[in-house]
Amino acid sequence: MAGAGEWQGVLEAARLSDLAERMRKYFATVVAAYSFFFYGTAAASYWLAVVALSLLFETGDDPRFWVSALLAMIPLLVLAGFSSGAARPKVSPKTWQRKGRLVSPIFAVIFASAFLVTSAFSPALYSVAWYPALAAALILIHLFIEREAYSRGEVAARPFLVSGVSALVTSPLAVYAALRHPGAGWMLALSLMLATYSVAAFVALKGAARALEAGGERESGEVRGPPEGG
Repeated sequence: MAGAGEWQGVLEAARLSDLAERMRKYFATVVAAYSFFFYGTAAASYWLAVVALSLLFETGDDPRFWVSALLAMIPLLVLAGFSSGAARPKVSPKTWQRKGRLVSPIFAVIFASAFLVTSAFSPALYSVAWYPALAAALILIHLFIEREAYSRGEVAARPFLVSGVSALVTSPLAVYAALRHPGAGWMLALSLMLATYSVAAFVALKGAARALEAGGERESGEVRGPPEGG
């Protein structure tokens, strides 16, 4: 009987360990979904306010206004990052802890390159150059960080891949609209960004839910007793 009791204790310890691992994966994936909602809303709110100011003060044709607005967004994103970190669970996959510092350089290099390349083409593309740049940055973050975290089982979804590919596929729509009307292209790009971020967040939340449901299915299955003679 002592053997049966010891075996039951082992099973309970295994269940607790599995539950803890699934909860870590669940919260890490939920945090990723939350980040897409948070940053998408913050960026959209900021740029809508910028456009409103440009219309109010008739500065839409002044390049200095848009350069200033772009530079002002940097501290805004830093502040958003601190606010997001303070409000979300302190759960970070090991891969993101090791490689998360790559995110900022990836965005900086890709966005700078995009605007340099755009300068060789139509000026109308300046209004949407950020959108394909965003797609490329998200895909690179997946390749350098998210893919490893997913393969190691640290997260249950790949929202960076989903949003990056979605943005890349829809970039020609924004470019076409910008060539017809820069303002229309910009608004379409912003709308597409919010749509792709929403899809990515939904995929992340579904993945997180599946991670918990899979564990629940295992727990509801048959639990074998101790080895014969235990």
